[in-house]
Amino acid sequence: MGDVFLRIENLTKKFGNFTALRDISLEVFEGEFVCFLGPSGCGKTTLLRAIAGLDIQTQGGITQAGRDISVLPPSERDFGIVFQSYALFPNLTVEKNVAYGLESRRARRDETSSRVNELLTLVDLVDQRVKYPSQLSGGQQQRVALARALATSPGLLLLDEPLSALDAKVRTHLRQEIKQLQKRLAVTTIMVTHDQEEALTMADRIVVMNHGVIEQIGTPEEIYAAPASEFVAEFIGTMNFINAAVSGASECAHQGGALQISDNSIESNRAVRLAIRPEDVRLLSVSGSDQPNQTSGQVISVEYLGAFIRVTIQPAGWQEPLLVDASTDLANELEISAGGTVNLSLPAEKILIYQEDS
Repeated sequence: MGDVFLRIENLTKKFGNFTALRDISLEVFEGEFVCFLGPSGCGKTTLLRAIAGLDIQTQGGITQAGRDISVLPPSERDFGIVFQSYALFPNLTVEKNVAYGLESRRARRDETSSRVNELLTLVDLVDQRVKYPSQLSGGQQQRVALARALATSPGLLLLDEPLSALDAKVRTHLRQEIKQLQKRLAVTTIMVTHDQEEALTMADRIVVMNHGVIEQIGTPEEIYAAPASEFVAEFIGTMNFINAAVSGASECAHQGGALQISDNSIESNRAVRLAIRPEDVRLLSVSGSDQPNQTSGQVISVEYLGAFIRVTIQPAGWQEPLLVDASTDLANELEISAGGTVNLSLPAEKILIYQEDS
């Protein structure tokens, strides 16, 4: 990882009596792609706007490339920004939209023309240069907005939910384009999104936010495989939760009996929530093997999801049903169908544990 490019220290933002951001500290490295991820109202857009100088923080500091920008107006900060609404000038052509920032800085005409050509080639819109925004598709408008944000060669690229207005197929294609473009240009990028799949596929690191605080910072793999809190576990991907109590160093008791766990630092008799991903639950062809945490249950429903099936199972004596993801081949082999009975196990090393009051 390179040098720290952006440093946020103890940042708090209040709107009257409401605290939108509470004591946020974060480092973003040079050339990194970071996603601020969280539900609506978690503070992610407020944090992006503070970085841009559009909403000055109540307290705390922001340093970019070693320069204190904490109270500078947006015009004196080094960033390009793409908004959810694109914010293109409807009365300007594609090339004039892209050239706008350069012309505002009074760049030479030949420099502006060369840079606009370079960027339109980069985003594959050379043949659309004389069109107006209303004549473009949503995906094309987004690429124009991206080219305009990059025109002045900013040190920092800010993306505020840039893909949320597009349909699913265009969104999937464009997020690949944006990621490839970011890597090619090596521009430090921060993107706000509420879409977990978007964050997992695009980010080098994800900052998961909730109620104005950071819940966890990590790579997509870390966030998915080792969520630091129950909120992150529930927000990222699909998760099964089991109400239980710690009954031993490596055991928890719940309504269905006892479950062996492998990672526990919580004292005995504390109420906990156990969590396991649907793909980590194993379906067994027979019971009585050496698999840990075995049980059996009735199949409530089978949902076909293309590459795999999702089975809802009610284990005997359990309060909560379990979601289990399995290949279609395995489902066919085990003849899984609604109303039938299946054997399953929960690998101890795949079970996460959270204190109920965490």
